[in-house]
Amino acid sequence: MEPESQPALTAAQLRGNKLVLAQLGHALRGISPNSWLRPALALIICLMFERWITAPRLITWFVLVAVCALPLTAAAVLFKRRTPGPEETQNWTIAATGAYALFALSWSSMGYFLWVPGNDLNHLVVMLLLACTVGGNSALVGAFLPFSVVAFATYGSVLVLTPLLQGGSIYNGLSALAALFLAYLVLMSRQVYRTATNMLSLREDKDDLIAELAAAKVQAEAARERAVADNIAKSHFLADMGHDLRTPLNAILGFSEMIFTRTFKDPEKHYEYAELIHGSGQNLLAMINDILDLAKIEAGRFQLREADIDLARVIEDAIQTMNSKAEAAGCALTMEVEAGLPPVFADERALRQVLLNLLSNAVKFTPKGGCAMVFACAMPDGAVHFGVADTGVGIPQDLQPHLFENFRHGRREVVSGAKGAGLGLPIVHGLMAMHGGSVSLESTEGEGTRVTAVLPAARARARLQAAS
Repeated sequence: MEPESQPALTAAQLRGNKLVLAQLGHALRGISPNSWLRPALALIICLMFERWITAPRLITWFVLVAVCALPLTAAAVLFKRRTPGPEETQNWTIAATGAYALFALSWSSMGYFLWVPGNDLNHLVVMLLLACTVGGNSALVGAFLPFSVVAFATYGSVLVLTPLLQGGSIYNGLSALAALFLAYLVLMSRQVYRTATNMLSLREDKDDLIAELAAAKVQAEAARERAVADNIAKSHFLADMGHDLRTPLNAILGFSEMIFTRTFKDPEKHYEYAELIHGSGQNLLAMINDILDLAKIEAGRFQLREADIDLARVIEDAIQTMNSKAEAAGCALTMEVEAGLPPVFADERALRQVLLNLLSNAVKFTPKGGCAMVFACAMPDGAVHFGVADTGVGIPQDLQPHLFENFRHGRREVVSGAKGAGLGLPIVHGLMAMHGGSVSLESTEGEGTRVTAVLPAARARARLQAAS
């Protein structure tokens, strides 16, 4: 009864198989208590018929009934212990029905072994036993249609044909009465089948509903936990952002007020304060731009302006833009670009922003004397990988799963002192997703971080042209 490999079941087949197994289980549970009672009944019947039947014949029938009942008993016990799955329905139906048919044939053989020609009392007792047997079985196994068919085919045929073969008006009448009795039992068995099927279907529906409710509860709990985590992260972001926005604003207001009120007469001081105001304004603008860019990406309003671009040139421009900040932070910038890198079909602004965000993070979190390397290469599958690897402080392992979520800071301490809004990596992730690409990160705390952006092979124009 081991399951055979077969195609995956559809939802309707799965539900149907579950119902069939439930019907089979109901029938086997009805039969199971009789496993010890059947030999006792057979022994009593043998004692009743010893006045008519020889001992060897009775022993033969008793052994036949006892042995043929074993497969059915084993099936009932095994079914109860292991509860087969829906994919085993066909195997179990065939095996259990075969076991039941074997037992039914052995029990109904009383019409042969216990029938004494010319003995009306004997005939009446045999027919009464067969009638009780078919009546009892129609109720016990009525929930499972194959068992009912077997019961009426075996017990019923013996009950009707045995007196008919005897001949005579009385026996013909008994045969007709037996046929009517069977018809009545068939109707009753049909009602038992319908009632059991409805009951078992309702139970299956209840179990499915409970399972769905449990799954929905788990999903709701997970969603609630995510919402709580996002809400906490957003609260932390707003608290940090409030400080980050106030700092440059206070600097702008404070220094501009000193200039406005002519606190210092020395013009050089005014130039110095103007430079500080300009720097604070740039920091403020950068944070606001990050927030606006992320909002555009999430709202689907960031429009890509795609064209064939030289990624190596974009990398050189990004390094040139970040050189002054890197020098001030004591971080050396290098590049390692594969020779003959194919042009890529992408938005140049977006790729430049990806590189600038990654370089800004690398400079921000790399101690003085460290370095950040921009790399780019074409992979064997045609995809183009590029990104930044630094020798900075690294990222704690527990924070890495949340790096590309909004408002999350990946590293706690900012080496250069230029703390950001925590939106750099989410923006990188959003821009790469818009290109059909992806971004991944590898980091070891205290050793450094490597962020890799991937453009799919479909955007490597030179590779596509060569292939065509």
